[in-house]
Amino acid sequence: MAEKDKAEKVLEDYNDVFADIYNTLLFKEHFLDEKNLNYGPTESIYKAETGDMAEQRRDVQKSYDDNGLCIFSLGMENQETIDKLMPVRIMGYDYSTYRAMVVNNKPLAPVITIVLNFSSTRWNKPKNLLGLFGMTRDIPEKLKPFIQDYEVKVFDIAFLEDDVIDAFTSDFKIIARFFKEKRMGKSAVMEDDKTALKHVEAVLDLLKVFTKDSRYNDASELLRSRIQEGDEIYMCSIAEALERKGIEKGIEQGIEQGIEQGIEQGIEQGREQGIECGLKALVHTLKEFLPDFSSVYKAVIKNEDYHNVTEDQVREYYYS
Repeated sequence: MAEKDKAEKVLEDYNDVFADIYNTLLFKEHFLDEKNLNYGPTESIYKAETGDMAEQRRDVQKSYDDNGLCIFSLGMENQETIDKLMPVRIMGYDYSTYRAMVVNNKPLAPVITIVLNFSSTRWNKPKNLLGLFGMTRDIPEKLKPFIQDYEVKVFDIAFLEDDVIDAFTSDFKIIARFFKEKRMGKSAVMEDDKTALKHVEAVLDLLKVFTKDSRYNDASELLRSRIQEGDEIYMCSIAEALERKGIEKGIEQGIEQGIEQGIEQGIEQGREQGIECGLKALVHTLKEFLPDFSSVYKAVIKNEDYHNVTEDQVREYYYS
């Protein structure tokens, strides 16, 4: 869980990705300019009910200042499970931020928090305080107007409509598409996607931890020189790298299986017909899987029954 959480935060912390998420999901227009975003503290200290000082951590938090438009805090919370008490939790985060402004004698400015639901189910718990009250007790209608409600903005990433996903302009478009296709049981490898990536390694790290597919690490290695040279990397390029690595792995496995098969066959025939017949069978089998004579010879002498065999003996059967 911690590894997934970290991978999400690394990508979202880039200003272009952060602004894109807010603009596309919450504001539904280009409202925030990434150049006006500043890093905000993700940790805050507050006094708990016991009187002791306690700490709370935000996932990603930034401030915004654009010639008079000041937003003290833009928060982003990632959820892989559905927290039924999310309204209370977000209310606590927002309150502590407002309180920090008061304590530090700063002019009050807006605090906004959104929740990104990365689970494969829609958010099915209340998104406001009144909804939470309704889960445990009936609230008289005449009382509701006097209760200060608190509502959280939750976005189900795996259920976004295609037009919303297409509206993203940052690497988050790939992430949103990935989670939707994953939910629908489609391939996590988007070989037809020609979206250029800006934060390639952050995207690959996130995909790796959610798919548990180590090939994303391999793809990062294969593409590293191109990344360092500033080449544009597309999702289809990553798909090609994954496919190439998969083929290489398949060949390696085939070779290993062929060696095992050849050794077993050679040993069996050696027992039945003598060492020379067994050697012949072993060499002929290994030739089908290994690229050259040197590889075949090394594979032969690894086995204790044939470790004293000379190159000339193996060569005789290799070329026959």
